Amino acid sequence: MQTATKTVTVLGNGIVGVAVAKGFASLGYQVIFGTRNPDSDKSRDALNAVPTAKASSYADAAKAADLVFLALPWNGLSESLTLAGPDNFAGKTVIDAVNPLLDFAAGSPKLAVGFSDSAGELVQRLLPQARVVKAFNTIVFTHMVQPKFSDGQPDMFIAGNDAAAKQEVTAILRDFGWRGAIDMGDITAARLIEPLAMLWISYAFQRQHWTHGFSLLGQAK
Repeated sequence: MQTATKTVTVLGNGIVGVAVAKGFASLGYQVIFGTRNPDSDKSRDALNAVPTAKASSYADAAKAADLVFLALPWNGLSESLTLAGPDNFAGKTVIDAVNPLLDFAAGSPKLAVGFSDSAGELVQRLLPQARVVKAFNTIVFTHMVQPKFSDGQPDMFIAGNDAAAKQEVTAILRDFGWRGAIDMGDITAARLIEPLAMLWISYAFQRQHWTHGFSLLGQAK
């Protein structure tokens, strides 16, 4: 668990953003919500849910961050990161939890990109000086922090180009109550991790069951 106060910027103030913000606040982080409109009703609702947090523009929030968590919708990802200013992410760990989904409202979501590209790779291209780690995209928002399952702790698959950034995210996952992280390699492994989220979503829609997670048994030591 971190001891010195660090600032985490959560870009996005919807249900995912609020869930992880609560987790970071419980660990002693200063939380800043990055949003298009810090004075909106949605921003006020997020601040009411996380009373110690602040809200700022995308750019100001990214500039103030030690660590960034992307809780943005796919259809607004590129524009939001452009507004935030790529230079403001230089040298910072960026946790990318975005799934590139189309037609989610219709109940039949599909991947917008896959197999030869991924949302994780797009984020790394948009933020070339950042240390992007794909994580937190294969679980429902209510289980991102302190996930509780009767048959054990879940694992989170991660990917990224920077070893130190992946170690930082692994430590955060453990602080959040996960058994650990399974490092699948560089950011191109997001091409595998994002379709895994589609498996999670497909199971959820078929069974109308939204509280499940992945655990890898017999892991290599």
